[in-house]
Amino acid sequence: MPRLLLEGVRVLDLTMAYAGPIGTRILADMGAEVIKVESIQRIDMPTRVISYPENEPGEEPWNRGGYFHRLNVNKYGITLDLTNPKGVEVFKRLVKVSDVVAENYSPRTMKNFGLDYEVLKTIKPDIIMVSMSGFGHTGPLRDYAAYVPVMEAAGLASITGFPDSGPMGCGTGYGDWALGMAGAAAVLIALHYRYRTGKGQHIDVAGREAIISHIGEAVMDYTMNGRVWRPIGNRHPSMAPHGCYRCKEEEQYITIAVATEEQWQGLCQAMGNPAWTREERFSNALSRWQHQDELDSLIKGWTSQHDHYEVMHILQQAGVPAGPVLNPKEVLLEPHLRDRGFWQLVEQGPEIGKRPQPMQMPAKFSQSSGGPLRAAPRLGEHTEQILEELLGMSREEITALEEEKVIGHAPLFRLPWRGLKLSAMAEARVMKLDPNYLEELSSAYGEPVGPVAKAPPDSLDPDQ
Repeated sequence: MPRLLLEGVRVLDLTMAYAGPIGTRILADMGAEVIKVESIQRIDMPTRVISYPENEPGEEPWNRGGYFHRLNVNKYGITLDLTNPKGVEVFKRLVKVSDVVAENYSPRTMKNFGLDYEVLKTIKPDIIMVSMSGFGHTGPLRDYAAYVPVMEAAGLASITGFPDSGPMGCGTGYGDWALGMAGAAAVLIALHYRYRTGKGQHIDVAGREAIISHIGEAVMDYTMNGRVWRPIGNRHPSMAPHGCYRCKEEEQYITIAVATEEQWQGLCQAMGNPAWTREERFSNALSRWQHQDELDSLIKGWTSQHDHYEVMHILQQAGVPAGPVLNPKEVLLEPHLRDRGFWQLVEQGPEIGKRPQPMQMPAKFSQSSGGPLRAAPRLGEHTEQILEELLGMSREEITALEEEKVIGHAPLFRLPWRGLKLSAMAEARVMKLDPNYLEELSSAYGEPVGPVAKAPPDSLDPDQ
């Protein structure tokens, strides 16, 4: 088996919610030993109690959160109360045998724990610490809170959507993904720097800055031309046709992007060279861009006669960039993605069963591997193992920590059931319910997907 890409790198993962766990999961998928640290006083609430499988919290809802399982695959999990001096002491011992500490608390939190970078580097001089926050650890706004909308509001939301819609978010927490990816990339650069120099460092990653770095062309256009971008929907500043077009079936669309005259001729040929394609108003790129409303309407007249996959194949064979707009179900069932091994079935315990999980790092390496995916940890699942094997702690020491609630396997507070009200969401057209999803997934992946069916109890002898 090829050597794991980040084999031998150990990461102490204090991150919670989305952005931080996204970044550390990339490292875990690439072979790093990532140890997620929570506490029974404060679990990773934003992900452990949202989107339960089959919308059922079960007896241990903190171990069933769908978002948690998505973001913490391949990690080990321990509990440790960092508000307790004994918990802090254990954490410092773990720092001595680790390479990276990752956190996405507000800037003041790690200092309140007594575990800021200035302290950590006295414990292990070459430690790398990455801090991921909305506004960063310096500047006048450093202590302001930021979830996804605040991060995306740094330029991205203002250019997303349609001209009459107003600012619009991306729908899947793009700010978190940008911040997490930036954090993971920064850790890799710091590891390379340490390999060359032997020096660790503190990395300060701001989510708003990660978003701004993704819209550089919009910022540059203002610096060069004084133009302020506004939402233009699915259109492009210079390409036409460029957009999403309705297809034959309900809620089916195809994306088409024509950048060259050759591609325009390919589109015309694929549509059967209708007479309108030879009209003066569509004779060159500028004229087509100036008449997009009419052009889009005519193209839709052709795409609406075909299935979205059918349109893709017709246009791609004609040399025109095009692809179907896939909903999440279609993405899971897409043969191309499954053939490339993008999805892996991960066993998540008898009550959840096997579920498809994507590779967090969408890249394949010819000379190395990230290895197979492993289920996200149950709360405190590896606490005893890590304290014994890494720190050499005795069973008596571990038991004492458990008795003092420094470690544990269940939260100390009652959890609210925060499952999505599926029927209400469906009625509001926020989502579409598919009652046969487990059967369809099982058929596509060639093995059972979902919870393991419980065997019926043995019949009882009425005379017993």
